[in-house]
This record gives sequence, C-alpha cells and structure tokens, in this order.
Amino acid sequence: MTETSPLVSAHGWMGPGGSRLRTVGKPVNGVRVTIDTSAWDDPERPEEGEIIVHGPNVMQGYWNLPEATAEVMTEDGGFRTGDLGKLSADGYLSITGRVKSQFKLENGKYVSPAPLEENVKLSPLVEQAVLDGRNMRNTYLIIHPNMHALKKSLGEAGVVASGDDAALCANDEVKSWMLKQLQDNSMLSPTWKGYEVARNIILDHEEWSTDNDLMTPSLKVKLRNILVLHEDSIAALK
Repeated sequence: MTETSPLVSAHGWMGPGGSRLRTVGKPVNGVRVTIDTSAWDDPERPEEGEIIVHGPNVMQGYWNLPEATAEVMTEDGGFRTGDLGKLSADGYLSITGRVKSQFKLENGKYVSPAPLEENVKLSPLVEQAVLDGRNMRNTYLIIHPNMHALKKSLGEAGVVASGDDAALCANDEVKSWMLKQLQDNSMLSPTWKGYEVARNIILDHEEWSTDNDLMTPSLKVKLRNILVLHEDSIAALK
C-alpha cells in the first residue's frame, strides 16, 4: 500500500525455512502489526480483525485531508489498512479478507468473501466470480465462466447443452453441474466453512469489464453493479 510503503511483511528475510504457506510472512524489522478484533464480529474467528500497521513506513496523513486522515489513523500513529487478518503465535501474518466486504447471513454468521472468491477462481472453469448472500439463508455465487473450458467439460461429462453462450449459462442443468463441480473441488474445508459453501449459482456469459461498467479502472469488480444486473435472478434464489 502507498500509505505503508515500501512494505509491511514478506517471506524470505527470516532466513532459510522461514516461509509459511497461507501467510504473507512476518512483519519486517522496524514494523509492528496489531489486529483490531473489534472490526470483525465473528465469535467463531475471535482472533481475526483489521490489520493495523505501525512503523517508520507509515504515512503521516493525507495532504490537506484531516477528516480522511482521522478515519484511517489510530491515536498512536498506526494505519488502519482495511484488511482483515490474523497473527499466529509466532508472528506470521495472514490476510483473510476486507473489512468493508464482509456480510452477515440470515443465521447471524459472518462471511468474508474475498479469499473464498479467489479460491473459486483457481478453477479452470471460472474466469470471474463474486460471492454474496447478505441477509439470506445461504451464500450464492455469480460466475463468469471460461466458456471454452465449460463447453469442453460439459461434453466430457455427457451433459447435453445446446445454444449460444447466453442459453448455455441460463440452462438449469448446466448451472447445477457447475455448482456441483465447484462444491466438490473448490469449496472444501478448511478454506470454506459449511455455512460459507454456496448453495446457488448464477452464470453470466458476458465478461465483466470497464466497458460494461462492471469493473473499475484498477480492475476491481463493481459489486453493486453486478448485483443490480442480476437482481431478478438473485430474487428467484431459494
């Protein structure tokens, strides 16, 4: 982040054998990381919270923007990153999501979608994905598939689906097959908890881009626009 340049944590500097999977390493010398657990209200993950960075790499504030500065700086000079994370007992930092992107299901369970979405996008069948379910009983996925890979896999699985890409993505049998593939291969424990596993799926045949106003110039998904685009399909979910 620009506000914490040049870096907060890294692998490698601790020496041979010091790296650890599913972490971003340890904070570098002179940098201190704390976790504000009040930013994440999930009793099942009490160790997680907002990552706050302290050190000489932290900015003093935004130029001529005192209110914006006050929103992200702690009283002791720490910077609120907006990232959810946790620290292991021996100091390894893990990033688990974004504070603002978390949502709560109907049963009161909290879900941080970002790491789950990234895990789904590792599937060769998936190009783009968002996970939602706020105030609903279950989570659901909106997927822009890799159409070439999807058609090939459907053929190999003996799933008969004809028509253009739009018809393929609207086909209930295709959606059920796709959801089952992701549940069996991309939504596994311990990365996914039971209540996080999507029970429904919406397939979008069009790529999300800046041209159709579904991506920002920095190539982040415009979630609100995605949800509006598919509001009828979302309303029909059970």
